[in-house]
Amino acid sequence: MGKTYQVRLEPVGIEFEVDEDETVLRGAFRQGLMLMHGCKEGQCAACKSFLLDGEVDLDKYSNFALNDFEKEEGWTLLCRAHAQSDLEVELINYDEEVLRSGVALQTQQMRVDTIEALTPDIYRLVLSGPELPFKPGQYVDIKIPGSDEVRSFSMANLPGGELEFMIKVYPEGKFSSLLSGGRLKEGDEV
Repeated sequence: MGKTYQVRLEPVGIEFEVDEDETVLRGAFRQGLMLMHGCKEGQCAACKSFLLDGEVDLDKYSNFALNDFEKEEGWTLLCRAHAQSDLEVELINYDEEVLRSGVALQTQQMRVDTIEALTPDIYRLVLSGPELPFKPGQYVDIKIPGSDEVRSFSMANLPGGELEFMIKVYPEGKFSSLLSGGRLKEGDEV
């Protein structure tokens, strides 16, 4: 863990702590704040916000999401921004009720209960383990076995008990190809 900094979100006045080793978006998620986002990779601009005060270091991102002129003006992408000082950020796209309704990030080991082909390219995946609270429309990041990479999938069931997913398989998909290729099996842990 690196240094920690305070982030203040305006115009809502919410403050939270972020570590310099994590993005502002991830720090918010860790503390149960649901900031607007899309790709989490600096491609879509859904998390674009205006930096009122402070310094950030940005991970690689698309010029489509944030061009040089916007960056010079003070715009930033929260999914790519690492705090280098305390920050004051003006949110452009937000819903205060949604912002405050998040569930703090958790990391859990889950067991693969079911892998079922529903069509040639759609698989049903069921995971069991500790009950994870979630709201309809939320998603989890599943770590790709043998890698530090993750893929995000929305739950296809209601909260309470197992996690169920409907996953489209792509031939080169880093996670989805594990389902169709038989490399991920019932009983494995993720």
